[in-house]
Amino acid sequence: MILFFIVTAAYTSLLLFYKPSPNSLKDAPLTFVENFTQIRAALFSGLLFFSIFLFTSDFGFDEVNQQLYRLFALNNISAAAILWPLQSITHLFIHINFAHVLTNVAGLGIAAAYERQVGSARFMMVLLVASLSSIPSILFYSEPIAICGISGGIFGLAAAYFTDQEGLSTKEWLYAVLICIVLLALLSVGGKIDSTATGALQFKIDHYGHALGALGAIVYCRFRPRKLAGNSRLAS
Repeated sequence: MILFFIVTAAYTSLLLFYKPSPNSLKDAPLTFVENFTQIRAALFSGLLFFSIFLFTSDFGFDEVNQQLYRLFALNNISAAAILWPLQSITHLFIHINFAHVLTNVAGLGIAAAYERQVGSARFMMVLLVASLSSIPSILFYSEPIAICGISGGIFGLAAAYFTDQEGLSTKEWLYAVLICIVLLALLSVGGKIDSTATGALQFKIDHYGHALGALGAIVYCRFRPRKLAGNSRLAS
């Protein structure tokens, strides 16, 4: 419990009190409220994942309860197919251990730079699209497995930071898509990823989900481009 308060306080402080410098010396620095409105989605989603992990780890904040993990993580076991609709959503909120949730929440904090560019609504939409796009990664595994975590969404936010830009050419967009496809192909034909044991659980890094999440975000940003303030003024 003490560790939970430490990491949530540190995460909140870093996001709230780090304010980017004005673009011009003539511009006034961001106020506390203005800075909060620019990173609120990253802030609240990070705190949400920390809080969920606190409850699913039986308040130990070290490793997920195994029964909850088997119930809410998305598995490829046909005998448990009745749970797949539920697990397709709940697996995004489950993390296997402290290092897992800390890494993903740290990624959300870094992705706050993207939220400052596009706003909270688009930040959350890209996160949702990328997270859902990562779900088919479970089809790449032949052995019984369960996947969990929001890392596919984090990789999607990272991809969107570079590709959700005004004036991105078709060639540049195709290069980004090609990189994700090549990465998926290499992972498909490559050797098996070493497993890592933590307590009684054994896990692998789902690189397929990372690549699919990034690909989903890139495609979404291409076909649903963000509306820029300058374009809105010109249209009016």
